[in-house]
Amino acid sequence: MPELRLLPFERHQLPLARPWFEDDATNRWLGGPRWPQLILGLAGRPLGEYRGAAETGRYNWLAWERGTAIGYIGCDTYDRWTTWDGTPGGGGVTSAIEVPAANLSYVVAPALRRRGHATAMISAALAMPELAHVALFGAGVEPANGASVRCLLKAGFTPLDPDPDWEGIVYYARRGRHGHTEPAGPGIREPCL
Repeated sequence: MPELRLLPFERHQLPLARPWFEDDATNRWLGGPRWPQLILGLAGRPLGEYRGAAETGRYNWLAWERGTAIGYIGCDTYDRWTTWDGTPGGGGVTSAIEVPAANLSYVVAPALRRRGHATAMISAALAMPELAHVALFGAGVEPANGASVRCLLKAGFTPLDPDPDWEGIVYYARRGRHGHTEPAGPGIREPCL
């Protein structure tokens, strides 16, 4: 596969990414055509709290290969990883892994799917200098999204809990690249290499 580069996703690039989000599969699993504009809007807002974790950063990149934008990957960072129960009467934060954490989201241009780009994008994001401090990377996937599950498994992620959460999402995680010695938390194994 040719060299893949991640470069900041900027507002003037919306016309490149918007069509990817008009795709039925992207709309089902991630969000519709307004999603890229929403994430760029959030990028400029002050950091706050999300599901019981303090936000420490927001990063949005387009993946480029041979001068062509092939996908989007975003990464929000937090002071810790939390498990959240948002059901009526739910407990909010039900558990936490007390290490710097990040949550990934990604989409590949529909015409370029099933060629290994998502796994390459995930690997490139994990190597970004801005994320060097992250001890635990995670990504939430609906179990029926088999393509995304396979990408995460190929990238060394394992389920935190194989049972879907209150929103029907299974979260996959892996340790950061610097081999932090803190316990990774229940269900996290070192990736098989």
